[in-house]
Amino acid sequence: MQARGCYVDTSIIIARYKPADDLHKISKTLFEKSDLKLYISPITLIELYSILSRISKELELPLVKGPLLDTLIAFIIEDCKLIIVSRTHAIEETIVGQPYKSTIEYHILMRFAEKLRLRTLDMLHLSYAWMIKRTLGINTFLTGDDELLEKSEVTRSVLGIKTLHPRMI
Repeated sequence: MQARGCYVDTSIIIARYKPADDLHKISKTLFEKSDLKLYISPITLIELYSILSRISKELELPLVKGPLLDTLIAFIIEDCKLIIVSRTHAIEETIVGQPYKSTIEYHILMRFAEKLRLRTLDMLHLSYAWMIKRTLGINTFLTGDDELLEKSEVTRSVLGIKTLHPRMI
C-alpha cells in the first residue's frame, strides 16, 4: 500500500512538543503514524524559526538544555519525518504597466486571495499545498487553525484542497 500524504500546518508541529497545547496528544499520535508522508514548505521553516525563538522554554524536547535553533529545527524535522517541498518557479507579471518577477506561490496567493480571504501566511501555506497537489497529487492540508477549518469548503472548491483537523486522519 502506498503511503498517504498531507501538508502540515506549523501549529501541529509545535503542538507535538508543547504539552499545554490543546493539540498536543493528537499531534503526537499523528507524527507516530508510519503510513503518512508529511510535507512542509520554506514558509513552515520560517515560522518554526520565529516561533521557537520565542517559546522554546515551553517545549518538551528530548535534547540537552539550550540547543541552537538550527539544531532544534533539524531535530524536529527528523523526529517528525517531515519532507520539505521547495519547488518554485519565477513568473513574469505586469501590474499597472510595470513588469515584475514573482514566484508561483505568490502568484497563487494573489490569484485566489479575494475568494479565500485568509491571512497572508495561511495563504502561503495553501499555495504550497496547492503546488504539492499539482506535482504529487496530495490534496490534504492538516491544521488546527479554526479560521482555516471554517473555510474548508471554500478551500476545497477554490483550490481542490481538503482542509482537515489532525483528528480526522
